[in-house]
Amino acid sequence: MIPTLDAKAYAAKTFFNLWGRLGGGLLNYGCLKSLNVERDLSYGPEAEQRLDIFRPLTTQPALRPVLIYFHGGGWISADKRIYDGIAANLTRNGFMTFNVNYRLAPAARFPAPLQDAVHAIDWIYHNLERFGGDPSAVVLAGDSAGAQIASWYACALRKKHLFEMIGVKEPSNRVPIKGLLLFYGVFDFDTVLQAPLPFIKLYAHSFLGSDPERYTANSQIASPIKHVVPGLPPVFLCAGQRDGLFSQSVAFAEVLDSAGTPYRKLFFGEGVRANHGFLFFKWLKSSRRALSETTEFLEDLVRP
Repeated sequence: MIPTLDAKAYAAKTFFNLWGRLGGGLLNYGCLKSLNVERDLSYGPEAEQRLDIFRPLTTQPALRPVLIYFHGGGWISADKRIYDGIAANLTRNGFMTFNVNYRLAPAARFPAPLQDAVHAIDWIYHNLERFGGDPSAVVLAGDSAGAQIASWYACALRKKHLFEMIGVKEPSNRVPIKGLLLFYGVFDFDTVLQAPLPFIKLYAHSFLGSDPERYTANSQIASPIKHVVPGLPPVFLCAGQRDGLFSQSVAFAEVLDSAGTPYRKLFFGEGVRANHGFLFFKWLKSSRRALSETTEFLEDLVRP
């Protein structure tokens, strides 16, 4: 018999994936015009260990700066295809974008998504130049669960034991991360269970486990807020007060400030439509402004 937690997670996954694919098909219609897209390149043996590459259709001979994006979905749902529109918008900033899938709970709990991030980034770094990417200009990005994954990896590069704690070798070629784009992320699993976001306990327990002792132990490893140290690359933080996870970004900004990490924050007030996932809805003022300020941040990072 399937445990109750897993049954709920599979039901939520089915529901959100259904609506995500239907909505994504509408929201992303026509988004790939003027882009070169390569689908489902394998960075590992599992079906979910796949990524897409988005590139502008130009004959520009120079190597392009690289953006690696990890999707959200509470570690149990969503996939890279739903994120075509977001990845396409980021690509139009002149980047080569790697849109990454990873294994999901409850079939693959912690630390599987973090292990996949390590393997995906390692694969990308070793193959960058043959696709026309610049290995000296790599930016990590993600929203919600994906922001947790991206920020954790950046922290782990400065706390080597974290790789060992999730059962992988430290990357042989340490990717020189130029910056982080983090949209309405989860950064502290100790406090996120109290966040007023629907299904957050289901998401977090499906990922880290529902046993209190195991959850606490895994939280110590998986929470990026616990691993911020001086030397992190510049960070762009974006969230809105209407989002149940808003306090996560506020707390993360405070820790970045204490560590002396350069960061730029775009926090929308209660009167702005910036609920969780607003980045999908490109007609919203919040989404347009987020993309505009993201563009400025990225240009500052990669400007010679």
